[in-house]
Amino acid sequence: MPSHFRIFDQAYPHFITSTITYWLPIFCRDDYYRILTDSLNYCVQSKGLLVHAYVIMPNHFHAIVSQTTGDLSGVIRDMKKHTSKEIARKLEEDGRRMWLNAMSKAGGEAIGVRVWDEAVHPEEVHSRPFMQQKANYIHNNPVRAGFVNDPSHWKYSSAGFYYCDAESPVIVTPVE
Repeated sequence: MPSHFRIFDQAYPHFITSTITYWLPIFCRDDYYRILTDSLNYCVQSKGLLVHAYVIMPNHFHAIVSQTTGDLSGVIRDMKKHTSKEIARKLEEDGRRMWLNAMSKAGGEAIGVRVWDEAVHPEEVHSRPFMQQKANYIHNNPVRAGFVNDPSHWKYSSAGFYYCDAESPVIVTPVE
């Protein structure tokens, strides 16, 4: 993996982006979103992941995350591996074979189905202004895409948590 796609200082929060192979819009129903939200919550509760801001879009997600024991890369890797299996299982169950075929082609024979693109494109969050800039970018993603007019109206985002004290499907650790 290229060095600019690695998390070097595991102790710092990072802005990450992960995309679905070929940008396929996998997250089109609540049960698909729930695969990712449940996995993130498991990582929060069992692996020390801290989710400071996030948005899940139909074909990718952004988040600002950190990890309490300094193994952010490992937690993200495990989360993507688990959600890959669950998403592939759900696609099969729902008869969405065409998408599985595309993901299998991308994965090749050695890998099999590749749901997520490999990299998470991490950017170390080195200052409070940079954290705020990235959180605003995350929260406004559904607005820029034309899905909602107000970022707090996107169900799969921490915007509602921050802007109107709404409950979030993912456990959020507020930025201090």
